[in-house]
Amino acid sequence: IKGLGDIPETALGFYKDDKKLNFSAKVLKILPGNLVVLDQTYFYPRSGGEEPDHGTMGGSRVVDIDKVKNIVVHHVDRVTFAKGVRVDCIVDADRRRQLTIHHTATHIVNAAARKVLGEHIWQAGAHKDVDLARLDVTHFERIEPKDLRRMEDLANEIIQMEIPIHKLFMARGDAEAKYGFRLYQGGAPPGDQI
Repeated sequence: IKGLGDIPETALGFYKDDKKLNFSAKVLKILPGNLVVLDQTYFYPRSGGEEPDHGTMGGSRVVDIDKVKNIVVHHVDRVTFAKGVRVDCIVDADRRRQLTIHHTATHIVNAAARKVLGEHIWQAGAHKDVDLARLDVTHFERIEPKDLRRMEDLANEIIQMEIPIHKLFMARGDAEAKYGFRLYQGGAPPGDQI
């Protein structure tokens, strides 16, 4: 996306509080094509195979979100505000919830696949959207229906256990030492904190 060179990094609020769905932000730049950059955002951008949040921004619909390095670019259906003003933003809670569920489901299915098929299983790709989620894994042969059923049963058992999910940020080296390189299922994220 052209025209981002003089814009400071976006404060990524969704990493600090993923429950915050209403916020106010300053419009830093409006680019051609109804692209808007804010000083901060709680809208989660497209990342790691997960589709972005949607919602509203100052009376406009947010229909797509990209992250270019550490600048978040919001695609709106129309621009109803000017650079420099503060806009009220609302994240679509239902969409966020469904994307989050599908994100977690891919981790559960990956763990079930590793348990059933073996430790060589590695995430090779994923896509998480509102209506579906897909996980691509490495394996040396076609997955047999009986193994697929075992994976499904194990995934359902894990879900029924209602294991609490705790998210935290760690220095990359500390996280690697504690959890190993399985942290990088789907690719290594940039930055010193993961």
